[in-house]
Amino acid sequence: MREWASTTANAIQNGYPITESWVADYRAKAATSLSKASATASTEEDHSALALLTTEFQNVETWNNDLLEARKNMDTAKYSMSSDALRNEPLSQKIINCGHFLVTMLGSGEFKDDLSCH
Repeated sequence: MREWASTTANAIQNGYPITESWVADYRAKAATSLSKASATASTEEDHSALALLTTEFQNVETWNNDLLEARKNMDTAKYSMSSDALRNEPLSQKIINCGHFLVTMLGSGEFKDDLSCH
């Protein structure tokens, strides 16, 4: 998901054309990884962590779709004019914060919850 979001953000910030077919590969890779996580979830904590991952996936997908729509409407100049414009959007902030939390939580091997992932 991080690769999907950061590559899309980088393309938008630098004015590169992005299309649904261009980002489809990133989305598919993230969906495959989420599916693998779902298949291996066995404990209640695993399923709770999977719910957070699923929400993060949905947020990245929504954010990505919003950026694609902005690109279609030729409304992406605001993102290339300021290096912080994308990072400062509320959904972007939520994705970044949740992503940081998930890396720490999953790395610890112990389920914890965080509001940024809801």
